[in-house]
Amino acid sequence: MEIDARNNKVEKTKTGFCDSCDAPKDEHRKGYTYAIATAILCPCHMPLWGIALGGTAAGVFFEKYFWSLAIALGVMSLLTFAGAARILLISRN
Repeated sequence: MEIDARNNKVEKTKTGFCDSCDAPKDEHRKGYTYAIATAILCPCHMPLWGIALGGTAAGVFFEKYFWSLAIALGVMSLLTFAGAARILLISRN
C-alpha cells in the first residue's frame, strides 16, 4: 500500500505484478528462464561444452553421440526459444 500524503489517501498497489504491463512477475521470470535455457542449449555452443567436458566420461559420450546430441539440442533450443518468445511477448500485451 502506498500513502499519498498530499491527499491523505491510501492506494493499494498490485504486488507481484509488473509495473508496466500488468502481467504477473512469475510469467516474466519464467520467460527469462526459458531465454537462458535457449542460450545454454543452442547447438552453436557445443564446442564450448566439448571443451568443458573433455577428458570425462560425459566427454566420451558427447564425442560418440555428437550428431544425435546436436539434433536433440537444436530441437530443445527451438522449443525453449518459442516458449520464451510466447511468454515474454504475450505478457507485454
